[in-house]
Amino acid sequence: MLVTLYTSRIVLKALGIGDFGIYNVVAGFVSMLSFLNTSIANGFQRFFNFELGKEQIGKVKRMFSVSLSIQIGLSLLILLLAETVGLWFLNASMNIPSDRIIAANWVYQSAVFMLIITLFRAPYDAIVIANEKMEFYAYIGICEVLFKFLIVYFLVKISYDLLICYAILMLLVTGGIFICYIFFAHKRFAYLRFSPVVDRGVMKQMLGFSGWNILGSLAHLMKEQGANILLNIFFGPTVNAARGIAFQIQSGVTVFVGNFQLAARPQMIKSYAASDIFGLISLFYRISRFSFLLLWLMALPLLFKIDFILSLWLGEDIPPLSALFSILSLLIALTESFASPLTTVVHATGRMRKFQMICSSIILFIVPLSYVVLKIGFQPESVMYVSLFVLVMVHVVRLYLLKELISYSVREYVTCVLFPCVKVAIFTLLIAYVVNYQLGGAILSIFQILLTLLLTAIILVFVGLNVEERGSIFQLVRNYYEKFK
Repeated sequence: MLVTLYTSRIVLKALGIGDFGIYNVVAGFVSMLSFLNTSIANGFQRFFNFELGKEQIGKVKRMFSVSLSIQIGLSLLILLLAETVGLWFLNASMNIPSDRIIAANWVYQSAVFMLIITLFRAPYDAIVIANEKMEFYAYIGICEVLFKFLIVYFLVKISYDLLICYAILMLLVTGGIFICYIFFAHKRFAYLRFSPVVDRGVMKQMLGFSGWNILGSLAHLMKEQGANILLNIFFGPTVNAARGIAFQIQSGVTVFVGNFQLAARPQMIKSYAASDIFGLISLFYRISRFSFLLLWLMALPLLFKIDFILSLWLGEDIPPLSALFSILSLLIALTESFASPLTTVVHATGRMRKFQMICSSIILFIVPLSYVVLKIGFQPESVMYVSLFVLVMVHVVRLYLLKELISYSVREYVTCVLFPCVKVAIFTLLIAYVVNYQLGGAILSIFQILLTLLLTAIILVFVGLNVEERGSIFQLVRNYYEKFK
């Protein structure tokens, strides 16, 4: 996260606000085509987890071959869409300065090939996570960040068009990471051997699950990139740069919680496969609460010190509205932190149709509502307020729809998950307000941030966790103390 924030500063300074905004909106536009891959990849992981929970290795092997066959067909479809409809929209409808249209096309083509590589990486990614090889996942994540750090080093040394060079170097990093996945997966899991089979039964099962999941991915995609394109059409690349900065902060903070949720996902699905419903619900409550609390620990200092963080991070090259966009993005991320564990439970059941139809339809309203508020003259940040309001509403709907899929109590969810989170938020907001505003200039900003983190962590442990969880943490600390004493 720290390296990513640092490299973003250098990239923004090297490219300039205009080119940074162009990269953000063009690469983001290409990612709109990735919703098919995201949906199907989640389906791969669900089925790998489910069959591993039943110890059906032979079926996992066959599903792996089928998944790669699906990705071959999907990559051809996305390539066709990208080089026809997508290319036309880039050159005919997007708000890009005429002297940067060639560079924008280089960015576009690099982003398309990055997407194709990501398609073929999805089955490997899913098999690594399903087998809970999180150490490899961690190492490869660190390597990816270090490679991006090297990109920044080369970027400041290059005299050619920096936007084009940055896009090509990002493509090379994506390809290198994919090669690492191939070598690790085939070396660690001897049963993985691709054979071009067309098992209609398995393919129908996987695509049937993913088909409804596609609607959910499309809704979330439109929420992000649809709003980004609307901002580009109404206000131009400068506002896209501000939103890009906010998205970098949101991504840097949420990747920590996202990886935590990713590590828990296989256990939740395997619990359902083993008919351990009590264990599944217990994990669901705990992961939901931990997700919010971990994200709150990271986000609270940023909410109070966003101007200081942006100036420390970006220097004087701060696009207008970056601070407000960043705060609203963090609030949206906190709201969405409850969604992933709940969706994992739905994925475990495999009964997606009604849940995805209703929830995705509500989320899809974000784009037309955002268009309306911008059309009648509201400011750019209004799209963030629309997203925040709709996401709160849709989570309430999710809680009641889940009751139809699995036996649990909404009241128990509120007691075990929401109530502890609200208590922690209220107490820490009061403390953060005192630390950051009432102490005035007596404490430098960096010490205010550290003090806020420390006090928040203490309240999180004693207010946000139950007795059993606190005991586990204290025992873990004692074990490490004895080990290294």
